[in-house]
Amino acid sequence: MDDVKMQSAIEVLDRIAVRTTRFDMSVWFWGDAIACDGLLEAAELSGNRAAAAHVERTMQRWCGQPAGAWTDYLVPGGALLRVAGRADDAALASRPEALARWLLEAPEMDGLHFWRPDLPAYRNTVWIDSLYHVPPFLAGLARLKEGSYATRALEVFESHLKVLSSPSGPFLAHSWDYGAKRLKGYGWGRGQGWAILGMIDTLALLPPNLSGRDALAERFKILANDILRRQDRSGFWRTLIDDPEAYLETSTAAFFGAAFTKGIRTGLLEPKIYEPAIERAWEAMSSRLDSDGSITGVSAVTWSWAQGMDEKAMYKALPTETNLWGQGAAMRFAAERHRHREQ
Repeated sequence: MDDVKMQSAIEVLDRIAVRTTRFDMSVWFWGDAIACDGLLEAAELSGNRAAAAHVERTMQRWCGQPAGAWTDYLVPGGALLRVAGRADDAALASRPEALARWLLEAPEMDGLHFWRPDLPAYRNTVWIDSLYHVPPFLAGLARLKEGSYATRALEVFESHLKVLSSPSGPFLAHSWDYGAKRLKGYGWGRGQGWAILGMIDTLALLPPNLSGRDALAERFKILANDILRRQDRSGFWRTLIDDPEAYLETSTAAFFGAAFTKGIRTGLLEPKIYEPAIERAWEAMSSRLDSDGSITGVSAVTWSWAQGMDEKAMYKALPTETNLWGQGAAMRFAAERHRHREQ
């Protein structure tokens, strides 16, 4: 929208945060983690106390429930660390390590964890989304607690990248079915966003001398370059990143804009190469920001196990909407933009 062009990144961040507090997160789902991360960024950078309170209420409600539900896989681990670190609540303070134990004790084969064995279609499935949810949380916990959490964060990344890589090209698949030995959803746009933003978040938290960190940093730079080359002139990327017939999808601009900006800020990406793409992505995302803080044009929930239709047709036929993963990614982009400009 035209008025967004006149607003600073911090004003955009706050505007999106106000809208995001209208979402309910009483049962953990994909998108909750990045939305909580974005709300806490708004609280820290713009002083939006209501955004922090929304996350804190959600965490407190979760702490009142028995530990170990299967949906705990989707607990916003990074946000949990931030909230628990400043809350005077013994139950909340104990939850990060309990969550880490639960994640790392999940069913496992050949170095792969399967975090939703309760769902038949997902019992033996590895997802690209996990690269945002799990490794950054473990890397953040490693900064606070003794143990092998940093090494385990790298192990999760390495095991997932190994099976999600595809002979079809440089991008990652949406999922890997261990039982069927089948990749699904090659080149899903938002999926590359989950992966690359999870990469840079993890790298920013890992000890610089940790064995294997440099290899992950190199993988981040390679994936960033491949993504950069697929940006549409509009500033968006497509919902299937290398399919010219797939529609231009909003969360791609937000995810990649956030990851590229943080990549520059942490010294991994070259500003003169990536800043033009970041500016185009910001303009694109801003064009789909409504006056009430809703990010529009975000593809709806994407089931990689969907049966009975061609996979590419499924991704390209998904409706768009305003949802938590779009709101969260947009807040992450706005927060990174503000930090970069203040640096």
